[in-house]
Amino acid sequence: MSILGNDKIVHFLFYFVFVVLWSFATVKSYLNIKYDLLIVAFAILYGIIIEVLQSVLTKTREADLYDMFANSLGAIVGFIGFFVVKNKIFNKYF
Repeated sequence: MSILGNDKIVHFLFYFVFVVLWSFATVKSYLNIKYDLLIVAFAILYGIIIEVLQSVLTKTREADLYDMFANSLGAIVGFIGFFVVKNKIFNKYF
């Protein structure tokens, strides 16, 4: 049985986890929010490039605007979630 939109959920989760893990890797460096936003910008740009390359370099795949949207939304929500957790938990205890 196939669930409609399941592919988009996977795209969202991959980029959510991608940004959260990368942010965890840099949490000890005490960098400002500009660096965190650079992580999100890179993740979004990477997602767009991968979708475009699928269309250009393969004959069996095509670029999907909704995949790009799911990738970007996952990256943004991952950033916001991590930012909230970092400010409420990490700054309080570490």
